[in-house]
Amino acid sequence: MMEIAFRKIGQAGHAVPEIMHLFRFKRENTGHLIRFTEEVMRGPSPLSLGMRELIGAFVSKRSDCSFCACAHAPVAAQSLGQDLVNEVLHDLENSSLELRDKELLRYVGKVAEAPASITAADVDRLKDIGWSEEAIYDALTVAALFKFYNAWNNGSGVQNMNAADYSGSAQRLINNGYCMDFSIKSVLKVMWVGRREINYNDLKGLAKICASRIVCGITGVFKRSRKGAPAGAQPKVAPATSPIFTQLEKGF
Repeated sequence: MMEIAFRKIGQAGHAVPEIMHLFRFKRENTGHLIRFTEEVMRGPSPLSLGMRELIGAFVSKRSDCSFCACAHAPVAAQSLGQDLVNEVLHDLENSSLELRDKELLRYVGKVAEAPASITAADVDRLKDIGWSEEAIYDALTVAALFKFYNAWNNGSGVQNMNAADYSGSAQRLINNGYCMDFSIKSVLKVMWVGRREINYNDLKGLAKICASRIVCGITGVFKRSRKGAPAGAQPKVAPATSPIFTQLEKGF
């Protein structure tokens, strides 16, 4: 199903964000991560969706993760306005952001750059200007989550995209959120029910892919059985010779 989904993104003229390959690998782990991210970024919170996205982009900029900063700035701009988001990411202190919001971003900037230096005084300052403990907790959680994503993306070699691809990726986040369940049922729901993108030819293609993989699986078991290998034995994987996301994609 994801082969078809990725092909359709390409047919629409957009690049597939390489982080998607990281989510598709070891899905028993990333499934929890996806649900956590959806709740942090889209669940109930004193912080608006736009502010949470701005925090993500701001932390990513401070952490030198261009991919995350560029991917989430357009999502924040949808709610807060492009000019304001540009101002904040370029020069927080001279931006037109409200004073209490600036103080919150100073705090998450410190989380990004020097978390060990944070003291009770930093939190008390936020409380004094009207931020609740829940809002501070949520801002911290968004910042910490993006610190993880910054390291995940930079460490795996995820590459930047062009402005049009970031815009397309942002629109998918705005429309569908973060819950990227890669089961056939969920992908069909998003692409068919949500956006009416699946057609008859796509379903024929899906049937061919499934049939091919079933045949390959049966053939592989038969060959291993004839050679005396256990039926459940897994083929050896060649050492990675290219960026990790490319190797992960080859496994699907």
